[in-house]
Amino acid sequence: MDKIGGSNNRNNKGNNVGKRSRRKKNSEGNDYISHLPEAIILHILSFLPLKELVAVSLLSRLWKSMVLTLISVVPSNLNLDELDMMGKYICRREICYPGNSHGHIPYSAHQSRCYSIRAARRKFEQFVERTLLLHTGCTIERLRLSICYDAESEYTKRIDRWVQFSLRNDVRHLELNFSRGKLFRLRGWDKIYELPHGNFAPKNLKSCILNYCKLKLSIFAVFGSLQTLYLKQVKIIDCSIATIGELVAKCPTLEDLFLEYCVIPNDFMVSDQDMKIKRLVLIHCKTDEWPMFPIEISAPELLILTIVGRYLMTSSVRKALQLAEVLIDIPQKYADHVQGDALGSLLTSLNHCQTLALSTWCIQVLPTGENLLQQLPIQLLNLRHLRMAVGWTKQEFPGIACLLRSCPNMERLTLDMFEPVNVDWAEFEDDIPIIFDFEEHSYWQSQNLPFQCLQYSLKTVEVNGFAGRSNEMQMIQFLLENARVLEKMAIFFIQTQTSAASTQQQNNHMQLQNNSLQLLNFPRASSQAQIEIFGNPYNNIM
Repeated sequence: MDKIGGSNNRNNKGNNVGKRSRRKKNSEGNDYISHLPEAIILHILSFLPLKELVAVSLLSRLWKSMVLTLISVVPSNLNLDELDMMGKYICRREICYPGNSHGHIPYSAHQSRCYSIRAARRKFEQFVERTLLLHTGCTIERLRLSICYDAESEYTKRIDRWVQFSLRNDVRHLELNFSRGKLFRLRGWDKIYELPHGNFAPKNLKSCILNYCKLKLSIFAVFGSLQTLYLKQVKIIDCSIATIGELVAKCPTLEDLFLEYCVIPNDFMVSDQDMKIKRLVLIHCKTDEWPMFPIEISAPELLILTIVGRYLMTSSVRKALQLAEVLIDIPQKYADHVQGDALGSLLTSLNHCQTLALSTWCIQVLPTGENLLQQLPIQLLNLRHLRMAVGWTKQEFPGIACLLRSCPNMERLTLDMFEPVNVDWAEFEDDIPIIFDFEEHSYWQSQNLPFQCLQYSLKTVEVNGFAGRSNEMQMIQFLLENARVLEKMAIFFIQTQTSAASTQQQNNHMQLQNNSLQLLNFPRASSQAQIEIFGNPYNNIM
């Protein structure tokens, strides 16, 4: 009996092991995920990165259907960056090298590197093709396509297809960047990518960024919903018909227009029609022939205007009655009186602006026109905040005085101090303009014409980067002695790096203390004026 019982126990154990093994095999063969509710599957898929999501769509028709359902419900954000993805392919060793019969790779290091780049590019191309095909007909919230374009490349036609896809499908925010791997410069326009023809008319595109390419405005029919257009290192090549007026006419809802390091036709910024744009930014743009161009536009709804470049030509902005902010910065060393006339004409047309920021070049050049301006012909009556970048050179004094007289209702003055840089007039003229013929130390005391803003409106002065130089002290004293309704002057000392105490640093510290005492003891025309001093660069040796 005992033997029989023992035998039965062993048989029972064997049966139990067999059952557990069968259960394990059955559990391994079951597809539990596919039997989940569709909502849960979509929620799980929503956490997958784009690469894994595309891979899932290739598993079966069922999973492709699930992925399509997801991207039709939740608009995708696609970031297709060739340089980034190629680097990941190579670093993760996802490139398979062909070997010989012995399994060795018969390539030198250079050959292997070239093969890796070509193979990684092919993988990128395949991934982009699959991704865009998967999203055909779906809404894409954001598409960023960044390409290492090579004019001799064999896949230029593929890039054309990708660009056409992005402009013909439902993309809301688009960035096409063909500068990856390129130096930041405006050279070799014959070798950069040109957008394909197609009479494109994207209906739902709200913002578009184009970088490092050639563009013909004629390839577009209309952008029905475009609000922001950013052109960076773009050359507009249909010179005979291309103007900013034509561009804006194709974008009836356009509000923000940015042109940065672009090459434009000579008269691109000349237009008679009223434009509805609210922000216009021109940064270091040029023509094929000149580093400057005329600006003659009408913009009744313009709020913000930014102009940064090498020179100015005679320009005006008409009907800019709502203008809130203007920045003009010409980082240039040379000038002549023609530049002064051009700047004076432009500022006169901007007489409705509320905030104006000017660089030191503008301040030095402004009063040097033929009429030697002591104030603008039309005052800036709406201006409430004037911001100037100054080095407190002698050549800035007449421009500062001109601006103070031209802003009778100014309430806030900001002075950003930098290293002094004098404009060089010798490049165009034999002599320094006569307006700079004065005694520097007594200039402000010699001013006879009144400054209305100092008498009636200036309430706040902010000085950034104060170093305590003689000209700076004179200007602070002049403002305190003449600003009758001034309420607050905030002075921020320049910050310098000091490592250890020394005789020179001790002297600087003493000079700083003396300057602070002088500032606090200057006479004040306003009984309410308070002086606040910030930033002591020599705290470590006090």
